Amino acid sequence: MSKRIFAFKDRIVLDYGDTAIVETAARGSFEAAANAALGTAAGGPLEVWGERLRWRQDGLEIQAEGSRRVELARQIAPGLTLPDTGKDLVNKARVKVPVDLEIAKAGQQQVDRGSSPWQLDPLQVSLTFVNLKVSPEGIIGEPKVPEQAFKLAANNGVEAVVEVISGPISKVYLQRLVRQDETGIWSVVGYDPR
Repeated sequence: MSKRIFAFKDRIVLDYGDTAIVETAARGSFEAAANAALGTAAGGPLEVWGERLRWRQDGLEIQAEGSRRVELARQIAPGLTLPDTGKDLVNKARVKVPVDLEIAKAGQQQVDRGSSPWQLDPLQVSLTFVNLKVSPEGIIGEPKVPEQAFKLAANNGVEAVVEVISGPISKVYLQRLVRQDETGIWSVVGYDPR
């Protein structure tokens, strides 16, 4: 039972002390944060980002944040499933991409210092990788394979798969090699040629 309930014009907040549930009217399409892991809730996507779960259900966007987020979210959405980090997503790649761990560590340090935040987004890392395959001399101006061609197919927080609808590559496989949380950069570890 919640300790307090706050009702505002555009949202309801259920305060459980160590956890809060916020419900708002769902507007537009549901877009998960770029570096969030994906599960399922109420038959749709579940965003898992740090101590926050977010999904849509019955015309509402629901966010659970705090130490009891999973327990309380499962009471609201009984079929809720968290990302399965045991799934071996990246070994399905037809072409393996060797990664120099020292370069990945240097990239992580760069992001930690505030540079190159695009490395936290599996879609942006895939876009750069694919477009450098198309234009090995470098990306000048608009990329040949546009951003709209990339769609996150899976992300369990440690591994991700990005589908590409045009260009020479159909799927990009990524992994967080240095740090396995929302602050970890993504590295391309494989791909499927078209």
